[in-house]
Amino acid sequence: MHHHLLTDVYGLLVFLLMAGSAFRSARRQRKGTFGEATWKRTARTTRRYLFRLGVTSVIAFAIATTVADDSAALAWVGLWVGLYWLWKLWGRWRGERVAVPAHQPTATLALVPDPRALPDGGTRRPLWRRVVRKTITLTAGAFVFIAVMAIVMILCLGYYERQAKAERSKAQLGMTVEQVLPLVHGALGILTHAVLPDHVSDEAGVPFASLTQRSDDTFGCSCGPDDQWRQLTGPEAAALMKQKMSDGYEWRWRYTFINDTPQHFSFTVTFGRDGRVQDVTDVWGWD
Repeated sequence: MHHHLLTDVYGLLVFLLMAGSAFRSARRQRKGTFGEATWKRTARTTRRYLFRLGVTSVIAFAIATTVADDSAALAWVGLWVGLYWLWKLWGRWRGERVAVPAHQPTATLALVPDPRALPDGGTRRPLWRRVVRKTITLTAGAFVFIAVMAIVMILCLGYYERQAKAERSKAQLGMTVEQVLPLVHGALGILTHAVLPDHVSDEAGVPFASLTQRSDDTFGCSCGPDDQWRQLTGPEAAALMKQKMSDGYEWRWRYTFINDTPQHFSFTVTFGRDGRVQDVTDVWGWD
């Protein structure tokens, strides 16, 4: 079972960021002007922004799931933001502008006022100060955005680790294969192998099996020596593993939990020669 909490949270954050940007732009366009024509123009602008959000999200998701694997969530968010702003810049390059209302004059007077004079009689800041202020604002916004994304990543990793630990706690000492296999859920794969002595060869790959858990409590099994893929029910998988583990060796089952971050979590259950759990390791993260 894959976990997509991080993808959902990142997607929500990006959507709120873009929606806020669209709302702010629409608010600026209608600021100081009210009327039916203005509201219609604002509604058209809002629909255009929402359309861009939806289309770029779908395209970014399709590309990310095609070209990315473990980092699909980060790729989706990055592509979504990039495609959205590229579309917006392309629209500006094509000259897309909000239409000027009919009641507003389109011609300018011959007498041009001082560009530094503000409507309230103040003086406009120099260009270099405006550039510095804009740069500082954008830089601070970028740092805040990165910090929020990092905090969300850390929180989600903690959530995924707690899930893995909760499943790990279900495997208790003395349990049998029939008890452990249907009890632990959420792992994408279970890599099992016998602990062979140094003088025993494993060329045929007999003391090995790779299980894949499914949401309907069935298992896919890649079992040696021919490495043939088989579809098994829960009881069939338990019977197969019990048969393979009757060779008199210890067996280790490594549970692996895959999520939508670069880091995943695993723990190992060791079965003794009597077919019962004799050790369960702590959960560890890896990438």
